[in-house]
Amino acid sequence: MADERKTVETMNWIDSVTTSLLGKDLDGLWARQQAVSDNIANFETPGYKTKSVSFEDQLRAQVAGGETAGGQMRGIESVQPETAEAEDEMFRADGNGVDLEQQDIESLRTQMNYYYSLQTVSDVFSRLKTAIGGGT
Repeated sequence: MADERKTVETMNWIDSVTTSLLGKDLDGLWARQQAVSDNIANFETPGYKTKSVSFEDQLRAQVAGGETAGGQMRGIESVQPETAEAEDEMFRADGNGVDLEQQDIESLRTQMNYYYSLQTVSDVFSRLKTAIGGGT
């Protein structure tokens, strides 16, 4: 039974470690872009604290865990983006912690990462389509 399950896991090309990882990457980048958008929108709000989102270290840990593909996929699926507020940063006298230039850079970086991750997902499915179609 365990051998059958292992064979089924390795033959499922759509639900793979790669696609799970890319899906969680896109989720995390989406959450980060929302946080950056909130930061930019609240640039003039007194006392507003900058939000940041982290998830990459969690994904790295799941991939480096050395588990089976099924274990890695379950671990990847359990990763949730973590949002934190910067408590000690203040860039203005009114207590606002938003550095607008830094947020613009972070927004662009996040958009670029999102684009490249989407392109990678597209490439994975394009290769799968080619393999299924026999190269035609």
